[in-house]
Amino acid sequence: MRLADKSQVATAFGRAAHSYDTAATVQKTVADALMAQLTAQVSLDQACVLDAGCGTGYISHALKNRGAAHVTALDLSDAMLTQAMLKASAHDYVQGDIESLPLPSDAFDAVISSLAVQWCHDLPRALSELVRVLKPGGRLYVATLADPTLHELKKAWQAVDDAQHVVDFLPVANIESAAEGLGRTVRCHHYCEVLTFSGIFPLLKSLQGIGATAIDRTHKGLMGKAQLQTLARAYPQHATGLPLSYYVTEIVIIK
Repeated sequence: MRLADKSQVATAFGRAAHSYDTAATVQKTVADALMAQLTAQVSLDQACVLDAGCGTGYISHALKNRGAAHVTALDLSDAMLTQAMLKASAHDYVQGDIESLPLPSDAFDAVISSLAVQWCHDLPRALSELVRVLKPGGRLYVATLADPTLHELKKAWQAVDDAQHVVDFLPVANIESAAEGLGRTVRCHHYCEVLTFSGIFPLLKSLQGIGATAIDRTHKGLMGKAQLQTLARAYPQHATGLPLSYYVTEIVIIK
């Protein structure tokens, strides 16, 4: 399995910091669903909450506005954190890696991480770190992407060259296994969100807009017109346009 390079991830999301909020259609849908569970189960006015992989602060801002006692926003990208700070999204801001959180143990009543841990190299370690910073009895809310997310794009690229252009996502079974033994799993839910685009260029621009372009691959450089045309011809065509599928896994754990 080929994984995204962490420095490239931070750079790609940093470049997308200004366009992210406009492009993040699926990301907001998934975040809203995850937040709905947290707000139904946690008393926000008494809660210290960590938003791990906060991006531009969409979740942090919503929880703060809903009366959360204290919200900490954490992200790998300084540029993303800057956008979150400009919106006064949280009470505290921390630059850091989910796989090695620069935070004390037993510190938060709730931790929420929406569509961030799929960029981690070691999912069991990432989830273990998120549970570590929870207080006993605290709740972890995670949404991540599973295989076969972006399968339409991955297959179309195979008609262009042998390079890997799409990150590998873990199978659902691996994600569920990574959560085992960390606490009491109270929810494990899977669903699919499909976006439709009028052509290959807006589809690729949507991924660029959310920063989902970083991957460790040997092939680098700008895509030429011939490559783009080959990719467009190979892409599956539906009556409504070009589909792009996101397979989401939600897990809720009580420490």
